[in-house]
Amino acid sequence: MFPLASITALGKVGLAIVEILIGVGFAIGLEISGFSNSYVLTGQFYFRNGRVIKSMFTAILVAMVLIFGSVALGLLDYDVIWVDPTYLWPGVVGGALMGIGIIIGGYCPGTSLVSSTALKKDAWFFVLGGLVGTFLFSETERLFHYFYNSSFYGRLTLMDVFHTHAGVVVFGMAVIIVATFWFNEWAVNKCKREDSEPCATPRWAPIATVAALLVAAGVWAIWPTWQQRWNQVAATQEPLLQQRQVQVSPAEVAVTLNKTKPLQTVIIDVRDDYSYNLFHLRWARHVPLSQLLAAAPEFRKIAKDTPTTVFIIVGNGEKQATEAWKMLVAEKVPNVYLLEGGLNEWIETFGEEDLAEGKIMEAKAAGDETLLNYYFEAALGDHYRSADMLADPENDEILEKIKDQFVPKIKVKGPSGPAGGGCG
Repeated sequence: MFPLASITALGKVGLAIVEILIGVGFAIGLEISGFSNSYVLTGQFYFRNGRVIKSMFTAILVAMVLIFGSVALGLLDYDVIWVDPTYLWPGVVGGALMGIGIIIGGYCPGTSLVSSTALKKDAWFFVLGGLVGTFLFSETERLFHYFYNSSFYGRLTLMDVFHTHAGVVVFGMAVIIVATFWFNEWAVNKCKREDSEPCATPRWAPIATVAALLVAAGVWAIWPTWQQRWNQVAATQEPLLQQRQVQVSPAEVAVTLNKTKPLQTVIIDVRDDYSYNLFHLRWARHVPLSQLLAAAPEFRKIAKDTPTTVFIIVGNGEKQATEAWKMLVAEKVPNVYLLEGGLNEWIETFGEEDLAEGKIMEAKAAGDETLLNYYFEAALGDHYRSADMLADPENDEILEKIKDQFVPKIKVKGPSGPAGGGCG
């Protein structure tokens, strides 16, 4: 899958040649688009022309459709593409300062270098100013170091923000981009001056607009469901279920929960509200099965921020937990396991005192596996002894006894993703 892991086979010289060719091609593209002209660049802020906006947004639209179209078709693994980490407020302030710099200086860093190679004196001064600014920043960064590294959100995308899949985002962004094109033309014609570049709508513009929206809608339409993504990985993941490599015993879960280092354990309870309110583990996070896909981006982020995180899915039995496990695996959440036998087996293992006191009573006729095989005196949630018994330090003896009663299955693997990269 792309990006090609074998690109390193080109060697340092081969990589250097490829990088030079890409750089030269990019510079030629900027020159052809007129981006080496400061008048054109600043014109977007004064509504003299919309060439910059149209060129940039067209590039964004084309790249977005090709990238996520390839992801939808299974040709590209988006997780191995470097996405610059988000530092929200430093980014907002930095973007505003850069915008002011473009308005005053007439260039951005990349276009100033292209223009300087064309021997434009104003570009030389802009590059010199950029170098001076870089030096001053490096010498004064310690004064605002904490702000510069604040509001860190890691690898954050619109899919994560809106809890939806990329197909919806692609179509939504296509609509926004097309609307921006039409608004820009209206603004240029409305605010034009004598020296403004004429902004006539080409005859083919409506056709291009419809085509762009249709292609973006096509990405949305072909975006795979979690079942389809599961089918893509089932050949390697299904055997883990069949061999019971991901079904973790209550004893191992109990021991893992009480390990403060190096593991961080997240218990995900996927049952309905009724079952959850009757009985649940003190440490469990309630995410009903119907809401699990929406929460998957958050779990991926947790795994990226803390690679030693282990996710344990809990159901009454194993049926719902198994479906939830498939969902999260299909969504590329790492280190996902499910509670063996569900909470029914948990209560059987650790509910001796609750059963003896009559707070929990065993049901004589165990029916549907998705139901609890016990009666409860009240819907006390995690206020049963067996729901929170291992949080008591006095139970270290219990942990010591059970630690050798299971074969460990939990093995932490870091999330897949790029080692680094990006520009800027």
